[in-house]
Amino acid sequence: MMKKDNITNLFDRLKDDFDVETPDKGHENRFLQKLQQQQNEETENTSKPVILFTWWKQIAAACVILLSLGIFIGSNFNASAEETQVTFSPEVEKSQLYFASLIEKELAKVKAAEDEDTKEIIQDALLQLERLENDYSNLKNQLIERGNDKRILHAMVTNFQLRINLLENVLTQIDEIKLFKNENTII
Repeated sequence: MMKKDNITNLFDRLKDDFDVETPDKGHENRFLQKLQQQQNEETENTSKPVILFTWWKQIAAACVILLSLGIFIGSNFNASAEETQVTFSPEVEKSQLYFASLIEKELAKVKAAEDEDTKEIIQDALLQLERLENDYSNLKNQLIERGNDKRILHAMVTNFQLRINLLENVLTQIDEIKLFKNENTII
């Protein structure tokens, strides 16, 4: 009974602080309209076309993780102060081979799509790829010289990612050029 008195006193004390105002007429309708508008905007945003080559991004990310993990494990178990060469675990070598084969496949697709409209884009992409490959070779040499430096390993993984992203962007641009060309011929 004492608790009830305390609760009653609490409500009596706070009764002026309660929000007892009623909303304006049509408040529910305005709220429902805003909710419907927000749902329409969300469905418009989610109905964007599916971008090609998204499936291999997930595989590439998994391989990057495996590559990093393999290099880390390989460097911890195989490192010694007297060794001057870096040894990679079989998982790391497999990851490197996977990235290299993926890049070669995508590069073949890019080269196969070369025509008058896409020639300039492809030549520019090939120059950028050559620079990235040279950077990767330099990183490998630095890794051999300095040993297992995590910054160099991270740069090597980033280099693979940049090459893959470059090829993906070029293929997307090629598809857009072909689509634009087809729309112009239809009109």
